[in-house]
Amino acid sequence: MAAVALGVSTAGPVHAMSGGTQLPQRGAAPWLATLAVKGAAPLLQRASCGGALIAPDRVLTAAHCLDGQDARRAEVHIGSSVLSQDPGTVRDIRSVTAHPRYELLPSPADPDNVALSSAAYDMAEIRLSAPVRGVKPLRIAHHRPLPGTPVSLFSHGITAAPTSQPGKEIRGDVLRRGDLTVRTHAQCAAQTPATVDEVSVFCARDISGGETTMCFGDSGSPLVIWGRRGPELVGVFSFAGETAGKVCGQAADAAFADVPALMAGVTSA
Repeated sequence: MAAVALGVSTAGPVHAMSGGTQLPQRGAAPWLATLAVKGAAPLLQRASCGGALIAPDRVLTAAHCLDGQDARRAEVHIGSSVLSQDPGTVRDIRSVTAHPRYELLPSPADPDNVALSSAAYDMAEIRLSAPVRGVKPLRIAHHRPLPGTPVSLFSHGITAAPTSQPGKEIRGDVLRRGDLTVRTHAQCAAQTPATVDEVSVFCARDISGGETTMCFGDSGSPLVIWGRRGPELVGVFSFAGETAGKVCGQAADAAFADVPALMAGVTSA
């Protein structure tokens, strides 16, 4: 797991997409949330975790994104496709409710190395300071998608550095969509020494060619399934190949908190 959330946390994983398809058009994912540290710097420099608007005043994200943080220092931007051009609708955070069973899981391979940790029940609900008007919230799916199901991740994550410039990763200004396929638990667990909690976590991967991978950037980004009535939220991004010592751009399974299964634990009054 990476060591930065909201620019300051050392609480857990913060990763996102490298590759995928750019979606620069306004309204490409109007329910997309971007967490950011408050400040005068451009949003592109302050942006952190992703999330999804699930009700006019509520956003789902990964629990580790705000674990140990002062939520008063953060704000939420709804519907921004290009961070440098449109901040979207901005709201302060009224409260955060993490799943009561959320925890980091030390790696059996190296328990003292937080960067190799995985997580369980990694989901939190943010209550916004005021409702977001004119945006249809993202519907939540009824159940976890079965292995082999096509799903899509939406993220402003950092893109992998060119091989000629190691360490030169760049935060993605433009929203990206990455198309993945849900994996079996056995497939996911076999490719990392970390603990993959089968009850609260499922995995997906780009099996078409490996071009969509996870990198340091935005955890909490929404994974959707395409239902008859449009996109439905099935997961928020938690951890990926870093638990196996992989670097940006290397193919790996991505692990997501199981939103349909965990909703009851994070819904605030």
